[in-house]
Amino acid sequence: MKSVITISVIIPCYNSEKTIGVCIKSILSQSESVNEIIIVDDGSTDQSLKIIKESFKYSNVNFKLHEQKNSGPSIARNKGVELASSTHIAFMDSDDQWFLDHILISKQFLENNLEYKIAATKYSSAFVSFSGEITFKKLLLKNYFSTPCVVLDKDCFFENGGFNEKMKYSEDYNLWLNIAFKSRVYLLDYVGAQNVDYKRPFGDTGLSSNLFAMHKGVLQCYESLCLKGRINFKIYFVLKCVEKLKYFRRKILTVIYKK
Repeated sequence: MKSVITISVIIPCYNSEKTIGVCIKSILSQSESVNEIIIVDDGSTDQSLKIIKESFKYSNVNFKLHEQKNSGPSIARNKGVELASSTHIAFMDSDDQWFLDHILISKQFLENNLEYKIAATKYSSAFVSFSGEITFKKLLLKNYFSTPCVVLDKDCFFENGGFNEKMKYSEDYNLWLNIAFKSRVYLLDYVGAQNVDYKRPFGDTGLSSNLFAMHKGVLQCYESLCLKGRINFKIYFVLKCVEKLKYFRRKILTVIYKK
């Protein structure tokens, strides 16, 4: 029986010459092929574009390259989804790589459980022991989904407004929360991705190194949910307090990591 699920991979890329080749190779090497790869180059000034084009020189995969001025990952990802022709979207970051069966396991689950709008594998350095259905309430307390591990229904993505282009931090968490409020989402018991340079989830380089901005981004997610009436003020207040405790914990852990 022909699969009802097709998958487009969306990769925003900005000055990623050191990692984009490994990233693409991990996609092309999957045990289950994707239907389409879309790379949105976000104004790179290094050798990223050259490496991208060379990576697909001898590949038969359906490949699209969109070039734009530097606008940030949210705009780049949204543009990639607009260009996608598949039923589902798999997100990938240009400094990450997939393990062999990420697409196979995600696709098999979604084919057998069409009621779920997100299926996600685990990120190698996220240290998440739980697997199974993630309820909205559970997701409020912890972001179980790492963007390079998520495969989601494209129509659901558009129905929930995509990534908030005004948010620079936690825009992915904001989208997962809005989807989980109305739809069923699932975390698979398989480690599907890791950072090419083995970077930790926070406190190293990149956007995740700015702990305070990450903290503010999470608070912005909660505020948005409160304004939409999806959580009441009491829950909003409790979540803010919990997030502040988590922020101080991250700061302490970062100091420990650097010693």
